[in-house]
Amino acid sequence: MPAKRDRREPTEEPDSSYLKAKNAALRLLSYRSRSEKEVQRRLQGRFTAAAVDRTLSDLRRQGLLDDAAFAKEWREQRERFRPRGPAVIRMELLRLGVDREVIREALSDFDASANAYQAGSKYASKLSVDDANVFRRRLGGFLHRRGFEGDVLGQTVERIWRELLDPLHGGVDADEEYD
Repeated sequence: MPAKRDRREPTEEPDSSYLKAKNAALRLLSYRSRSEKEVQRRLQGRFTAAAVDRTLSDLRRQGLLDDAAFAKEWREQRERFRPRGPAVIRMELLRLGVDREVIREALSDFDASANAYQAGSKYASKLSVDDANVFRRRLGGFLHRRGFEGDVLGQTVERIWRELLDPLHGGVDADEEYD
């Protein structure tokens, strides 16, 4: 007659920890793509180091964890929905564990002017144009808090100011003649 097993004793096999870790990682990735470090941080402590390493390796091999693609997608999402300056995006990606070189590559063709304009246009429509200094200070502060700096910030504030004052010709030099 076989010996009775004590039901309270854990019988988890090594592959079981790996499968649970992989399922947890896939659940995380089902919400949005993530950096490798982000997934690793979320799995550590809950699963064995071997299960976490094997999970990360498998996900990389399957193309589900790719920091370069993640950084590019993060940037594109920011550009599309919540424009930020390159410094802010860089800090966000660093916080998420993306390597500096990968971030540099993802931001290599970043158009700060277009992003500043997109971010500032919607906000500027809520501001009063009665006082140019107040308008410029508020819009400039808004853009600065979103990571835009220097010439890009100043040029964007001036462009939006001109467009609000003269919606038909705000972006066109006043000296040009029209045919």
